[in-house]
Amino acid sequence: MILLVPVVLLTAVVLVVFCLVRCLRVALPGQRRHWSGWRRVVVAGAWGCGAVATASYSLGVMVLMLTVATARDGGADSAPFPPDHPCRSQFDGAIDYQVRFTTLRTVCEMEDGTRRAADDVPQAVRGTAAASVAGAAVLAGIALTGRPPQATDRS
Repeated sequence: MILLVPVVLLTAVVLVVFCLVRCLRVALPGQRRHWSGWRRVVVAGAWGCGAVATASYSLGVMVLMLTVATARDGGADSAPFPPDHPCRSQFDGAIDYQVRFTTLRTVCEMEDGTRRAADDVPQAVRGTAAASVAGAAVLAGIALTGRPPQATDRS
């Protein structure tokens, strides 16, 4: 699993650069005009949000991959996982763990059957990934529907 970390990092860098180049191609004047007017700004924002989402989600995935690699290290005092594993270092009585890549968290199973989330992926990384994915989806939806955003009149 540790050998996949450079692969994830390289893939993330390529995808972030791709999204940023697409963002600049849409935003800069003088490029081919597939998008015009307000849609250019919205589409450029969607590509920018896609770049941020890719970078933050990839960072979280790499942290989780390192957590799994730590758990698979053998040696003395490593049953069921070594002392530097987040479940064992943060909670007393952790007997097992699950890594959830969709929500970017490690869930520790305790001796009494309860489950607790370990703080291995920072909340800011998870929040940034979720917010930027939502932002990219909303902006892409606005651009593809063809209607400009309506200003609300509160008078």
